[in-house]
Amino acid sequence: MDYLKRPRIIPDNRAVMAREYSMTTIFGKLREMVTDYCKFDMTKTMPVKVECPDESQGLKILYFIATFGTSPFVGGKVGAELDTSAIVPASHHAENLVYVMGSHTGYDHHTNKFGKIYREKEGGFSACCGKLAGVMEPYIKEYNYAKTNIKLFKEEGRVFLEIPNRLLGIHSSDEPHPAKLCLEPSLIKGNPESEGVMTAESPRSVIFEVHPDLQHLLEAKKQTITEDRTPIGNELAGDYFRFIWISSAPLPDDITRRLHPLMHQIVSSVDYPPMVTIANVHTWIEFNRFVDAINAIPDVLSKGIFGVSGLTIDLYFEERTYHYSNIFCPQYAFFKPVGEREGIVMGPSEINNLLDSFPANKRRLSIDKILECNDKEEVSCMRKE
Repeated sequence: MDYLKRPRIIPDNRAVMAREYSMTTIFGKLREMVTDYCKFDMTKTMPVKVECPDESQGLKILYFIATFGTSPFVGGKVGAELDTSAIVPASHHAENLVYVMGSHTGYDHHTNKFGKIYREKEGGFSACCGKLAGVMEPYIKEYNYAKTNIKLFKEEGRVFLEIPNRLLGIHSSDEPHPAKLCLEPSLIKGNPESEGVMTAESPRSVIFEVHPDLQHLLEAKKQTITEDRTPIGNELAGDYFRFIWISSAPLPDDITRRLHPLMHQIVSSVDYPPMVTIANVHTWIEFNRFVDAINAIPDVLSKGIFGVSGLTIDLYFEERTYHYSNIFCPQYAFFKPVGEREGIVMGPSEINNLLDSFPANKRRLSIDKILECNDKEEVSCMRKE
């Protein structure tokens, strides 16, 4: 089992992004699943949207309307954070609730890069999700400093690390970031407090012999190490450091508080960019909060609840009438029948297998009709005197 070879807490990006669905496909399947699997009466079912209120996801509102016949109840905050206080009000609007949840990230299909989206009103590319990018910013800056300034080199057949003083707790000035990277003993051979050497040539750093396990890993990768000092780069994996919050100010928000203990794994992810990893981790955390809240709130005991959680990938197409489009990667799901106290939790393979058992276009969603109606002249609501 992979998890025995390399323990990790956060979800595996490749596992939770195994399947992609267009909006037409996912909402078409969602409608069939809600009616046939959940046995919900669609005339008594309210959708609840727990996603970021971003312009790049604007078209999704139309899919909610086309699928459920009503605009979704807003159950989330900026950053796709679940608003637990909105669960009870939402339960008062319908007999059944269908939650669609999860973070989003941008994708530039011209450069094949994740993490940014073109903003028409801004006239350029910017981070997507901007909220999660802001949460991650101090951590990613600290990590980039470390992997650029920790240097590997070889001397007399032994491999050494040159580590800046400030990463060893030797302070000469105010720390530039509120989150501080702290190295683990697994990076260094011996005791990090007594085994290092400061040289006259490099008074701003300390030299250590590399830990044997890391040296074996580098040798297995056939990485070339010479007498020239070179940045450790992506070899500074999450196993070798942690973050602590050193600012006198508290953690700025609840999203940061929840993600802080996992940031060392998030910023050092290499299979996908950290912007994808933080979105997947945040989606996982908020899904757990959702299940806990549903199981704990008496007002929803009598309600039928279905929730699907996943990552939305936002795209921009200049040539289309509506320039933004979306792809959805389902990751987790939850189903609680009417009157049941607890529900069924599904992982990535289970929710995708369930989705595969339903057709996508048994009744085609009329998005074009909605756009057509939206283009017509609006009816005035003002009283005519």
